[in-house]
Amino acid sequence: MGWVKDLRGDRAWVWVVRVWWAALPFTAGPVLADGLSDTSAAWRSSASVGLWVLWAAVLVGSLLAHPATMVLVRLALPSAVAGLVWAGMGDADWADVALVAAITGGIAAVSLSAPVGQVFVNGISYGDEIRLLLRPSAVLLAGPLPLAAAITVGGVVSGPLLLAAEQWAAGVAVTVVGAALAVFGARSLYSLTRRWLVFVPAGVVLHDHLAVQDPVLLRRRAVAGLGPAPQESDALDLSQGAAGLILELALSQPITLVPPAHRKGGAEEAHASAVLVAPSRPGQVVELARQRQLI
Repeated sequence: MGWVKDLRGDRAWVWVVRVWWAALPFTAGPVLADGLSDTSAAWRSSASVGLWVLWAAVLVGSLLAHPATMVLVRLALPSAVAGLVWAGMGDADWADVALVAAITGGIAAVSLSAPVGQVFVNGISYGDEIRLLLRPSAVLLAGPLPLAAAITVGGVVSGPLLLAAEQWAAGVAVTVVGAALAVFGARSLYSLTRRWLVFVPAGVVLHDHLAVQDPVLLRRRAVAGLGPAPQESDALDLSQGAAGLILELALSQPITLVPPAHRKGGAEEAHASAVLVAPSRPGQVVELARQRQLI
């Protein structure tokens, strides 16, 4: 019952994101129109068509819970804030810009939250399983992830806008290169949405391509304990350097873990009687483990 209650609350936050995005043409539309008023007719028309297409694609994507559409939504809302700031540099009224950008920025923060991520990743779950996202490395959050997001969005929009401005040579080159960069960036961001702890009837699965080569099923009888990791824990660290609370998953007998095939240096197999993991919602992980009588 606790999980059902949490899921309902999570879905409410997702609907906040969906409703605000659906309302953007009425809230941000006039501001963006003012920002485009001084541009050329071709550039303004291209930008307007592109904005409508992107808005429709994101709206549809937000209604389809999937890790890929989560990436789309999490890219779109911060980009909308950037677009509003750009409009404020033109003829748009800064009071209107500040209000709409502030609200959109708040909704963007909601879209990046763990509850929203929970709903999207469980959109592809099946049967009696629950997927919980693992947090990315603090190093990635500090720079590479925002950079990948900027490259992805910039790669999509830069080339067409240059072509609309009749910068043909630069537009074609940037469109080709930008498309390749956007694909690379989107794939990198998407890969991070497929790192989970998965509660299944048989136990819990560690599904993390950055830590282990193949998903590892820890059967119910093999789980000896789960809780906050002691400061001097000697458990095998699979948290990928994530910040925040780390959980220690203790096992009744050692297991063998195979590192990812792409890892440099040819890391050897590891034998562990406990592992450290960094779920986005550690409290919920412990609660679910208790509900399912794993601990």
